[in-house]
Amino acid sequence: MSVFRITSPFPQYFDEDGTSLDNGYVYIGVVNLDPITNPISVFWDEGMTIPATQPIRTLNGVPSNNGTQDNIYVATEYSEKVKNKNNT
Repeated sequence: MSVFRITSPFPQYFDEDGTSLDNGYVYIGVVNLDPITNPISVFWDEGMTIPATQPIRTLNGVPSNNGTQDNIYVATEYSEKVKNKNNT
């Protein structure tokens, strides 16, 4: 019998109070460096043909592509910084 792990289809981000991060900011950058000052290319599709502009905004704790929940993709290891709508 095969065993499969159930995973969420989207990464989930939370605010300081534990609620889903709404209108937050996600920065993706060079591994082990500050992603705000050292960003890398991020994409909306697995084929890496649709670039995502940083910071990536969140909607109900999930990355948002023009108001639609979406996954984000990179081609390498990365660092990540997440801020809430108050930039904290």
